[in-house]
Amino acid sequence: MSLMDVKPALEVVEEIEVEGGKRYRIRLLNTNITFNVSASNSEEAVRKAAELALKLGLIPAKS
Repeated sequence: MSLMDVKPALEVVEEIEVEGGKRYRIRLLNTNITFNVSASNSEEAVRKAAELALKLGLIPAKS
């Protein structure tokens, strides 16, 4: 499974300005799991959240 397959399962919940930077809350759909990531835009935030979800085993990796 590639990151492109995972992205539709993630949604941006909130964008927050913190100390001159942006943080995004990204929710894994159909769960109560939310990722809080620092990124310059929402696309980068979703990519980072997808990478975290894969690393944590929340989304199965393609063999």
